[in-house]
Amino acid sequence: MSSNNILEGLNPQQKKAVMCTEGPLLVFAGAGSGKTKVITNRIAYLVTEKQIKPNNILAVTFTKKAAGEMQERVNLILQSLGVKAGVLPTIGTFHSIGAMMLRQNASNVGLENNFSIYDSNDTENMIKEIMIERDIDIKQFKPSSVSYFISAAKNDMVSPEQFPYHFSGFVEDIVSEIYPAYQKQLQSQNAVDFGDLLYLPVKLLEENEGVKEKYQNKYKYLLIDEYQDTNTVQYRFAKLLSEKHHNICVVGDDDQGIYAWRGANIKNIQSFEKDFDNVTVVKLEQNYRSTKNVIKAAVHVIQQNNSRVDKVLWTDNDEGEKISIYQALDQEDEAEYVVSNIRLIQQKGIPLKDIAILYRTNYQSRAIEEVLLKSGLPYKLVGAFRFYERKEIKDIISYLRFCFNPKDELSLDRIINVPPRKNGPKAVAELHSLAKENHLTIGEFLIAAYVSDNMEFLGDSKLSKEVIEAVSTTKDKWIKHIATISLFGNLYFFAKERELIDIVDTILERTKYIEWFDDGSEEAQMKKDNITELKNVASSYSSKYGKQSLEVFLNEINIIEQEQTKNQDGTGNYLNLMTLHSSKGLEFDYVFMIGTEEGLLPHSRSFLEEDDLEEERRLCYVGITRAKKKLFITFAEQRLTRDGFSSQLPSRFLGEIPQDICEYYSYR
Repeated sequence: MSSNNILEGLNPQQKKAVMCTEGPLLVFAGAGSGKTKVITNRIAYLVTEKQIKPNNILAVTFTKKAAGEMQERVNLILQSLGVKAGVLPTIGTFHSIGAMMLRQNASNVGLENNFSIYDSNDTENMIKEIMIERDIDIKQFKPSSVSYFISAAKNDMVSPEQFPYHFSGFVEDIVSEIYPAYQKQLQSQNAVDFGDLLYLPVKLLEENEGVKEKYQNKYKYLLIDEYQDTNTVQYRFAKLLSEKHHNICVVGDDDQGIYAWRGANIKNIQSFEKDFDNVTVVKLEQNYRSTKNVIKAAVHVIQQNNSRVDKVLWTDNDEGEKISIYQALDQEDEAEYVVSNIRLIQQKGIPLKDIAILYRTNYQSRAIEEVLLKSGLPYKLVGAFRFYERKEIKDIISYLRFCFNPKDELSLDRIINVPPRKNGPKAVAELHSLAKENHLTIGEFLIAAYVSDNMEFLGDSKLSKEVIEAVSTTKDKWIKHIATISLFGNLYFFAKERELIDIVDTILERTKYIEWFDDGSEEAQMKKDNITELKNVASSYSSKYGKQSLEVFLNEINIIEQEQTKNQDGTGNYLNLMTLHSSKGLEFDYVFMIGTEEGLLPHSRSFLEEDDLEEERRLCYVGITRAKKKLFITFAEQRLTRDGFSSQLPSRFLGEIPQDICEYYSYR
C-alpha cells in the first residue's frame, strides 16, 4: 500500500487531516464523517510516508473497546505495508497509558512498580475505615460521597493540601479531613485508585524534567480521539506530552459533547486554537451515514446553540423518508406505536439489530420493555439491565414477595440484610438455625417471633398458637435479632389489606432504602428515577385493583420474568434499547427517539443554566444523527406519575426541526 492507497477514497478535507503531520492539528469530525478512517490512515501515513518510527506515535482514546478497534485497524494497515508486527504505535486509553507510565516510574512517586490498582469498592471501604477511626458518622456522610469528591478533585488536579482552598461546604469540610489520610493510606499499601492513574502521571511530568523529556522524545506524535470529552487532568496530560514537538492532533466534535456531568470540559476543544500556536483546523462536515432529511433535522436543532464552533454537516446521500413525529396519549400508547412500526419495518426484511429505541433516562425503558415482551420481540439493553432486573427494583420486589408470601426464602435471603442491618452471614445462619429448630421457614420464624410479642396479630399470622408459644420459649436466643424481626413482622402485617403503592412507600420509608444509596451521584439519581417509575406503576395497579393490587402485580411480574427467559433469539438478532448517552458512536438504519418532552428531553435539571440546556440539545443532536435511513420521534400528551397522569409539553427541540421534512401523527 502506497500513499496513494492510503489516501484513496478520502475527500479533500479527510486528505488534509491525514497529510497534515507537523504542528498542532484540530480536526472537527462531524457525526458520520469517517473519523475512524481518518485517524487510522493518518497513523499509516506518518509511518510510511513521513518515515516516523511507530514507537514514536501515541494514540489515545476513552474506552478499551475503542482503543482495541483502533489498534486492530492500524495493525492491519501497517502489516499490509510490510511493517513488522512487533513494532507498532502505542494505542490505549488515557488510564492505560497513565498506568504504564506509573509502572515505569513508580519510585518517582513513592511507589513500587508492583502497586495495586484499587477499584471503587476498595476505595470506599478504605474511606469508610478512615471515617470510623475519626468518629465521622458514615450514615450522615456516606463513604461513596467522599469518594466522589476525591475523584473529582483528582480530575481537576487538586491535591489534598489544595482541596480546602478549592471546595467549601459542610460535606467538603469532611472531605478535607479525609482526603490527606486516604492518600497516605493508599501509599502505605503500595496502591493507587482509578483517579491516580492520571493524577500521578501528570504530577510526575510536571515535577520531573527528566521523566517529562523522556516521554516527550518517545512520543513525538500525539493523537487524541474524542477530545471534546477530555477533563482537566487529561488536558494537562496532553499539553505536557506535546509541548516540546508540538505535533498534537486532536479529533472531536463540540456538537457531540454530552459528558459535562462526568467532568468533561467542552472548552478544551473550543479553545484549542488559543491553547496552541499555529494551529491547523480541518472540518470534516460531509456525513456518509444519514439521509438528507435526517441531517437537515440535526443541523437545524444544533444551530440553536450559541456556544459552538461554526460548521454545517451535509451529505450527498438521498433525500430519504420524512421524519415521523407521533403524539402519543401516554407511555403505553407510545410503546404500542413504536412496536407496531417495528413490525412494519420487519415486513420489509429489516433485521431487528438494525433498529434502535433511544431515550433520555434508563427508567423510560420500562413501558417499552413490557410491550416488547408481550409482543415476543427479542431485545437487548445496551449499557444497562432490563428494568425489572435492576438491583434496586429486584430488591423492592423481593420485599413485596415476602409481604405476600413469607415462605419465599429466595426473596427473603436477598433482602434480609439490604440495606445493611448488621445481619452478616453469621446472624443469618443463626436465624435459619432457629427457624429449622421450630420446623419453620425463616420468614415464618420472623413472623412467629414478632407475633409472640404482639399477640393481636395471631389471627392474621396463619400460624397456630402452639407454634407461637414454642417460638416464644426461645426468646433468649433470638432477642438480639429483634430489630430484624420487628422490621419484617411489621411490614408483613402492614401489607395485609393495603394497596400496592402504600406498601411500596412503607417499605422505602421503614428500610430507608433510598437514603442508603443516595450519595448525590449520577448513578444514585438513576436508581431514584427507577424507583420513582416503580412507584408510578404501583400507583396505577392500586387505582385499578385496590387491595388486590399486590397480588395482581406480583402475578404480572412473574409472567414478565418468564417472558424474559423465553424471549431469547439465538441468532443475536435483537432490538437495541439504550439511553441517548449510550448511543454515542453507534448507528442504526431505523431509530426511534421516545419521550421528547419538556422535563425529559431537555431534562428538567437543565432548565436553570444555559450551558446545561445546550448540552441537552447536543444530546438530542446525537440521537438524531444515529439514524441512517429513517427517524421516528415520539412524545406523550400525559405520563403516569404516582399522583395520576400529568400533562406533558412537547420538547422545544421538536419546534426546531423544519416542518417540511416531517410527517405528523397523533393518537387522536
